[in-house]
Amino acid sequence: MRSTLAADQPFTEEDLREMVLRLAHEIRNPLATIKSAAQLLEHLQKPEGEIAEFYSSIHTEIDRIDMVVRDMHRYARLDIDTAKSVDVGESVRTAVEAEFSENGEDGDRVEIIEGPATLVLMDQAQLESALCELLSNGIRFSPPVGRIRVFWQHHDRAMVQIHVDDSGPGISYEVEQNMLRPFFSTSTQGTGLGLNIVARTAQLSGGSLRWQNLEGGGARFTITVPRM
Repeated sequence: MRSTLAADQPFTEEDLREMVLRLAHEIRNPLATIKSAAQLLEHLQKPEGEIAEFYSSIHTEIDRIDMVVRDMHRYARLDIDTAKSVDVGESVRTAVEAEFSENGEDGDRVEIIEGPATLVLMDQAQLESALCELLSNGIRFSPPVGRIRVFWQHHDRAMVQIHVDDSGPGISYEVEQNMLRPFFSTSTQGTGLGLNIVARTAQLSGGSLRWQNLEGGGARFTITVPRM
């Protein structure tokens, strides 16, 4: 007997994850080919003036699409099944080093205030990626001489809070209302998915993402997750 698929069968979250992963794969492969072809043509033609500007625009748009696809892929791959015992302090230090070395930033701009020795049950790479996202936001919205502060503390017997403070203009009411809307961004450098990924990372571990404006300026983003 042949089975049939009911028209009202629900579209599950797993179906959506699979679709996003396949879509990311289907886009990234031809995108890499396009980028390589553009680089080769640019090398052969050695364009100048307006033509050189066209090539620059091509590279910029390719990088932008690649960034969006990469973040979609990151979001779809988030999984609690990869959780293990993770040292919060070690993850904070690794994320700070990775973020500042990758972007050529001055590491002196960030201050790590050591908190209590704390273990959490999370995917280490996902936690560090979430912290890198918050650090990147802090750098992006702070002035060139602005400092970023990272510290953690026990919230209660069950939870730990990891804070990332920036020295930017703070969060307006309009931005706050749209903060976690997919693809909402106030910066041309972001995809609008970064904070969604951070929030989802915290939620998968049984925690949350919160934010607030600080007295005297700046904003604080806080990841709260369960302690082991």
